[in-house]
Amino acid sequence: MKTYLFCIALLMVTVVGCTSAPEQSRSGSVLPPCGGLPNCVNSYSGTGSSAIAPLRATTAQWQGLRRWLAQQENWSITVETPRFLQAVVKTPLMQFRDDVQLDFNPDAGEIQVRSSSRLGISDMGANRARVEKLRAQLASEKIAP
Repeated sequence: MKTYLFCIALLMVTVVGCTSAPEQSRSGSVLPPCGGLPNCVNSYSGTGSSAIAPLRATTAQWQGLRRWLAQQENWSITVETPRFLQAVVKTPLMQFRDDVQLDFNPDAGEIQVRSSSRLGISDMGANRARVEKLRAQLASEKIAP
């Protein structure tokens, strides 16, 4: 019985640890790196399968993207400054919570991005697809100055 309770307690600690949001990054600082699981992409410190290119954006596009994200049904912005945005995104089917961090550098004309799943060993490409959707949104006429 003690072994059973210990296993339950260990499982709960593991699940709680996996479901926490990433540390809040300050604008201009390094986004937290991805862990060792294939459930995260990071333009700043990603390597291998977690690497992704930053998003190219003007200040007007950044402002437009922020407005567009605020209107998205499954997005909940938790931290927002003029150059940084952190949000929780719920997946459509299972309502899993994923974390997205966007750090805009107007001098470089780019947005460093990190998208990570809170649960699961693999995200089955969901975070990469999310970032590519943001990239397409920036390139579209929908994000106009």
